[in-house]
Amino acid sequence: MVSCKLKSTLPYSDVEAQIHSVVRPPTWRGEPYSLSYILVNREINAKELVSFLRWAVDSELPNPRVITPELIKWSSLFHPRFFKSVHKDCPIEIEPLQWRDDNLSTDFNLLSQLWLQSVMFLSGVTLSAAIIQHRFSSGTIGSKLDRLWDAGSLSASGLAKELNSLRLHDRVSALASDGSDEIVRLLAIRETYMEVMECIAPRSGKTEMMRQSSFVIYPDGRFDFIKTLRNRLGSGLRAVVVYGSSVSSDKFADIDAVVIVDDPTSTLLQLAGTSPTWMGKELNLGIYSPSEFLIMQYLSGDNLSEYGVCIWGELEVIRKQIPDLLARNFSFGVVRQRQQFGMLSRELASTETLSPDRKNLYEYFVKIPANVAKGTFGAVGERLPKERIHDWLLSTIGFNAPASQNLASSGKVVQALASSSLATGHSLRELNKALGVVKTADLRDK
Repeated sequence: MVSCKLKSTLPYSDVEAQIHSVVRPPTWRGEPYSLSYILVNREINAKELVSFLRWAVDSELPNPRVITPELIKWSSLFHPRFFKSVHKDCPIEIEPLQWRDDNLSTDFNLLSQLWLQSVMFLSGVTLSAAIIQHRFSSGTIGSKLDRLWDAGSLSASGLAKELNSLRLHDRVSALASDGSDEIVRLLAIRETYMEVMECIAPRSGKTEMMRQSSFVIYPDGRFDFIKTLRNRLGSGLRAVVVYGSSVSSDKFADIDAVVIVDDPTSTLLQLAGTSPTWMGKELNLGIYSPSEFLIMQYLSGDNLSEYGVCIWGELEVIRKQIPDLLARNFSFGVVRQRQQFGMLSRELASTETLSPDRKNLYEYFVKIPANVAKGTFGAVGERLPKERIHDWLLSTIGFNAPASQNLASSGKVVQALASSSLATGHSLRELNKALGVVKTADLRDK
């Protein structure tokens, strides 16, 4: 570890940083993986964040990540292994957090499992779109395998013993060396994710039925795609639920739908690469069997029956308690912010031309502050359209979501990712002020 003040390099003199270097053992990639955590003594703005990372890249620090005091504090609940490893090295003292709801556990093992559940859910939930929209690259496959490898490492450490029987390291190595068609590999990766999530999903909440409802309040025919989908999938189609801005707003960029089928693998093969649209809008379809979707519901940060509209069939869903929903949404936010910081670091260090796949990925991650805010407000029953979410972000933390998205779309992804990644943390702070999810721990109780 090296402690240094960067006064001679940066255009400001009040920032002190400690560099925490980590070398992780080889993964399925076959090489050790090095990370450089730059722990700073205060919160920083987007310009300072980029300056730090440029300094780190110029200094040839491997895979640098700027870690602010706020992110370390969040990690005390939402990534406790990371907090345990770095908090003592921060240039200032970090006070850990605890839940305001006494029914939520602060046990180290259970908090580590919450982190694992969030990582697996966020990585697994995008696999249908990757296959149907052909929205993947070799990097996409690699990142999915990385997450599975991490789960295998947690299993080997004893913090996720329920995964031991899956032998994840062996399975990931086999998937990495598999020369099959990419869609076939993605389907095998999806199957592995579903097995992992079935093992780790907490069985909390009540099961209830969600049935087809009238949608005459949408006279523009936005959900009439169900007729085409029924014809295409036939008797194997069990249910379709639409959600998102197409349900809550007159203006929407795409249509999100959960599709419950008897055989997800054959359905995904049938839809692979078709990139379906309706009325000029992209159809984002999540394909699951009934049992798979129950597992996903246990891990999600929402109660689908409260904001989705069933436009065909019926399905079982899970109703979870508000404290559990809030904990999951905050966990998702912290995981996503760490991923945003990683993307920003890689983009600054990259000498490659920005590919369409990477650009699409960055455009999605620039929306994370809005997604976190929308999901968290939704957990307490406030179903806000994206326009109101954007207004809230602008008025509370000064983050202009549409402007940041326009920056990413125009190729200025560094500026967009820098402001968006910091906004994710700031939005969590303001959401906590409004909803009272966590508080500073009273160390006298320890």
